[in-house]
Amino acid sequence: MKKALLSLLLTITLQTWAQDSIEIVNIENAAVQAYMADSTYYYNDDCDLTVITNYTNRDLYGERLDRPAGKTINWTPTTAPENISEIRITLSEHSDYTDSLTHFPTSKKASSYLITNLLPNRIYYYKAEEIHSDSTIALLDQGKFRTVGQVRMIRMAGSNNVRDIGGWPTSFGVPIKYGILFRSAHLDDVTEEGYHDFVENLNVTAELDLRGLFRREPHLKSSRMGDKIDFTRIVADSYALSSNRFIYAQALNWIISRLREGKHIDWHCGVGCDRCGTLSFLIEGVLGMSEVDLCRDYELSSLKGHKRYRGHVGFRKLLPWMKSHWPDTDLTQCFYNYWVESGVSESDIKFLRDVMLDK
Repeated sequence: MKKALLSLLLTITLQTWAQDSIEIVNIENAAVQAYMADSTYYYNDDCDLTVITNYTNRDLYGERLDRPAGKTINWTPTTAPENISEIRITLSEHSDYTDSLTHFPTSKKASSYLITNLLPNRIYYYKAEEIHSDSTIALLDQGKFRTVGQVRMIRMAGSNNVRDIGGWPTSFGVPIKYGILFRSAHLDDVTEEGYHDFVENLNVTAELDLRGLFRREPHLKSSRMGDKIDFTRIVADSYALSSNRFIYAQALNWIISRLREGKHIDWHCGVGCDRCGTLSFLIEGVLGMSEVDLCRDYELSSLKGHKRYRGHVGFRKLLPWMKSHWPDTDLTQCFYNYWVESGVSESDIKFLRDVMLDK
């Protein structure tokens, strides 16, 4: 009798687990997953040694290594393309689709779509619908999945090398928040689809342009994405922590002012590596990222094809410079000292940490 009861309970438990099973989607593409799993930098701090080159093989990992992985959904169209007004993908963390995001395949002939720009450690509910010319709606597919991963790259049509700085662990014991600060290549050619994904879905409405040093670079006075974008241009020099300290302070003060207004912000240079990388390094450092992770994040831009290794002539001098000018056993404190002496107030740094650390 006891054995029969135990067998019945086990059967019910296994059936419940099967019903509750859910597809797991890693937001990191295969190259990023392999790179992040490589622990070499933890036991070898020789800047001339790089491992990112092991993961830039496009024959092995694919062409767009600066873009995220995601959830592919497939469907069979119910009518001819000429009868379709639009195909709409709705995504939400709630089963009733409140607080939802939308995606729109660019072709009415589409029979699949890759959902990207996801946050990790979430359960998402999705549905794909055909909106017909006569206003009727056909449900094409629906379901749910759970996300994992850390590095949140962003797919944005018309720009490259876009990523959320969130997710990295810090010396404060909590990670950096997702969905607030982004870094990228220039945004001059963002398409309507890219604008929808970046501005309307991710709510990025402030743009800091670090370009202007080179003759062929545009000296913009407003964002090419439109008047709704809070735009400024602060011309910076890459890797120049000493001569550009007040310029970088101006940039961070502008970012903090936008954060006080509740805005999400993207900063960029031309390709999102050097000037953008320097500002990212300084912000991530004061938020408490480790030396290893500062290097790993910098090198991620190599996946777009830019050879930005931690031994790069510019980047390799940043950490030694920071340590030598503000000698301290606490690297995060070195960044703090740099910013305060460059013209960022202690209260603003506290505000930045309060906003960006995921307590």
